[in-house]
Amino acid sequence: MTTDILGPARHVIGSRYVESVKAYILELTGLHIAVGPNDISTMDLRTDRVLIQADGDNCITGLVIS
Repeated sequence: MTTDILGPARHVIGSRYVESVKAYILELTGLHIAVGPNDISTMDLRTDRVLIQADGDNCITGLVIS
């Protein structure tokens, strides 16, 4: 059985990205680090970090654990 850690936060996909959404996603998922689309981060693999992907209009297009 697998667990979809990001499941409770997937409803934010399609909404506008604002800085405060990072804390909201962390609260819903229990993860420790959220990286926004314009944030600088390392490329190492981490299971406690969610990357928030957004398009050119600042609309959230995806959430990825990385």
